Amino acid sequence: MEVGIEYLVQRVIITWRPHACGCTSTTDHPLVLNIQYLILATGLSISIAMPPSRKQPRPKKSSTKAPSLPFPKPPSSLAPAIPPTRLHAPFYHYPLLLDDEETAKSLLGWFEATESERSMPWRKDWVDPKKIKEDDVADVLAKRAYEVWVSEIMLQQTRVSTVIPYFNTWISKWPTVQDLAKADHDDVLSAWKGLGYYSRATRLHEGAKQIVSQSKSACPIPSTAEALQQIPGIGRYTAGAVSSIVFGVPEPVLDGNVVRVLSRQLGVYADGKDKKITDRFWEVADQLVKRVSGFPEVETSKVPGQWNQALMELGSTICIPRPKCEECPIQRTCRAYSEGVILNEQKLGHNNDKPKYDDNVLDIEDLCTLCEELYTEDIATATQPSDEGLDSATKSTDRTHQQSPPKKRRKVEPKKQSNTISNYFAVRTRRTAATAATTALPLLQEDEETIQHKSSPSPSPIPSTQRNKSSQNQIQTYAALFPKKVPKKKPAEQDAIICLLELASPGAITNKNDSKFFIEKRPDKGLLASLWQFPQCTLSSAEAESPVLRRAAATKFVAGLLSKSSISTTTCTEIGNENKKMAAGGEMQADYIADMGSLLHVFSHLRLTMHVLHFRISMRSHIKEEQPNSISGRREKGNDSGSVEEGEAQTQTQSQQRTKWTPACKMEDETLSTGMRRCWELFSFTE
Repeated sequence: MEVGIEYLVQRVIITWRPHACGCTSTTDHPLVLNIQYLILATGLSISIAMPPSRKQPRPKKSSTKAPSLPFPKPPSSLAPAIPPTRLHAPFYHYPLLLDDEETAKSLLGWFEATESERSMPWRKDWVDPKKIKEDDVADVLAKRAYEVWVSEIMLQQTRVSTVIPYFNTWISKWPTVQDLAKADHDDVLSAWKGLGYYSRATRLHEGAKQIVSQSKSACPIPSTAEALQQIPGIGRYTAGAVSSIVFGVPEPVLDGNVVRVLSRQLGVYADGKDKKITDRFWEVADQLVKRVSGFPEVETSKVPGQWNQALMELGSTICIPRPKCEECPIQRTCRAYSEGVILNEQKLGHNNDKPKYDDNVLDIEDLCTLCEELYTEDIATATQPSDEGLDSATKSTDRTHQQSPPKKRRKVEPKKQSNTISNYFAVRTRRTAATAATTALPLLQEDEETIQHKSSPSPSPIPSTQRNKSSQNQIQTYAALFPKKVPKKKPAEQDAIICLLELASPGAITNKNDSKFFIEKRPDKGLLASLWQFPQCTLSSAEAESPVLRRAAATKFVAGLLSKSSISTTTCTEIGNENKKMAAGGEMQADYIADMGSLLHVFSHLRLTMHVLHFRISMRSHIKEEQPNSISGRREKGNDSGSVEEGEAQTQTQSQQRTKWTPACKMEDETLSTGMRRCWELFSFTE
């Protein structure tokens, strides 16, 4: 027996792939472990020949990457997904507009018929270079591109009705990009006053100066989106708008309105601001504009601009947060609308045998990962009956029911799910897939009178027109769920003191317009870039709650402000101009006058409570005649210390660039932000 074991073990040659059996190394293999056991049991000296480990060759990466579509084309036409589970594959989001030329033409025709209804001065016919004299083409295109650029910047976060008068004033003041480049920045901010988001005006001005400095041609504005994005303040959306509307290049646009349209067209239930989603939408928008414009056979035409404007107009007038689906020219290709129709039919008990898209989904690995879960509470809201949109005649026929007292409604608690398995695993069969939506929906609330007389016929049946309108409203309510609404982040809250520093002249007691107030310029970057403001500082939570602590914090802040050389030089200059006998070396002090009250100013990211305090600056010094160190004396002599005068003049110029004293009567002309204007109005009203 021992000889047999020794002979067997000595003749063992191991040739295997250790990783094929799940072992991480050769020492973990069961055969090796058994041999080691035999060695220990028999005491034999055995040497085992091991083959060298072989590394699996890595697949070579292809140097040329095939272009991938944002959503692959489905193998066949697909029925709508069933809410609320909405089981579907990624190709469910393939844009149906790509293959529906008739619907695409319907959108273009709708826009051509409605584009002049809102009378936007920047909307004009496309400039075809072939139909204009060669000498005039560059000038015409440059002016048109400049107008579209200005309008797109102004329309960011601003209503059309608000923009129109500002646009007309702007173009009349600076009709070309060259005129804007030469403008004074304070004049630019002044023209923007009241429009908000002043950094847009700064970027417009900087962009105009860069365009003119880099190109001396008659049309210095680039025609391609890639080149336009090199200009300050021009992003991908603005570049696509200018390039397509003015130059006819098939470039896509994507703003909030277009995101809403595409989300419903494709049936993508997700946050429209998520970068992963917007990247896909950019690709889809690019596909659409190139398809409808006939690119690459047709390089430029009026179609790209018309198509992009049609999508934006559709999103701002019809495909709004509460959509008007019955007026939509592209309703036929809308996934969200078709899902709403299915949901309404299930609620009414119609078309139960109609094939549903869920029948095609068999494997969880094939499901879409972009869409998020659609909650049954949202579906219940979409299926609630509504009388919205009914005419007065229909409502009057049911007047007796409207005048009756409200009935108590039975509360129906939604059934809890018996298991914790995801719906993706639970919903599998044809029957469960078809009935998933109806079982997930909460029961409609019924009043007690209806429950008691459920078997008796209704004395006043609902007219067919009312039933159809109610169904349409429910379909639109479902479509309104797209894109997914994400709760806005609560803005931070902050308290600040706003100090109105007054430099009073002798006559200011009787006439406040004789006084001057100190203002400073904000940094050149940021939301309120380069605007003038009153001195301010942030308060702690304890200081914000106590008027006494607010006053103490403001007094300390003003004292520190007066110790700065910039404000000291500016203040002494103002006093020296008014009183030649005033000493420059006097001790400045700001006296507290009054608490003017508090204002709440709400930004998109911040709720700022502004506590306005009034201070008056006085000079505590001796009046001396022709003091050699006084500002007036040094200016009059000017012989002994030219270098000192030169340095002071330079300091004064630098300080005046960022700080200055403005007469009260001219404060309305300054480019103050809206919050600062409210503070000034509070002071003016109180005074």
